[in-house]
Amino acid sequence: MKRFTIFTLVLFCLALPLLAQEQEAKKPDAEMVAMAPPPALNDDLMNWMVGEWEGWTESPMGKSTDWQKCWMGLDGQFLMMDYTSKWEGGDYHGMGAITLSPSGEVLGYWIDNMRTMSKGVGKREGNVVTMEWEDQNGKMTRILEKVSEDKFTETVSWTGPDGNMMHAKSEMTRKKEMTTDKN
Repeated sequence: MKRFTIFTLVLFCLALPLLAQEQEAKKPDAEMVAMAPPPALNDDLMNWMVGEWEGWTESPMGKSTDWQKCWMGLDGQFLMMDYTSKWEGGDYHGMGAITLSPSGEVLGYWIDNMRTMSKGVGKREGNVVTMEWEDQNGKMTRILEKVSEDKFTETVSWTGPDGNMMHAKSEMTRKKEMTTDKN
């Protein structure tokens, strides 16, 4: 009986590390967890922006007719935007994306048919998003405000080539019937 007890203890001691390895194998790898994307954005203002918009902009270049489409992209991590503006001087086309950092900062990138590549950083306070954008032409401030369920305005300020402040104002209304194409 004594031999059986000693044998059982030795067997138990040998089996413990094997059981621990099996339990460890069932745990998710910490590196794999760190590499998993965060949950999709759950921001009411960004979700509200999803859709197709039409409107106008008044700027030093005149008045334009504008179109914008927004959708959630990259597994819901970014609000993607496609924007077109037509005025007597020509057509402007830009695309970009914004998201929220873990600290709540609004982050964005923008490219356009003027070969501009802009980086934006800002904040959201209620229904207003204020962002500072910087590119090879300098800095600009854009303030987007949700006016109603189907309307937003945007004001833009920047320093012109002559050193004076320039301003533009846009108003966009949600289009009730959306196209199926992202572009």
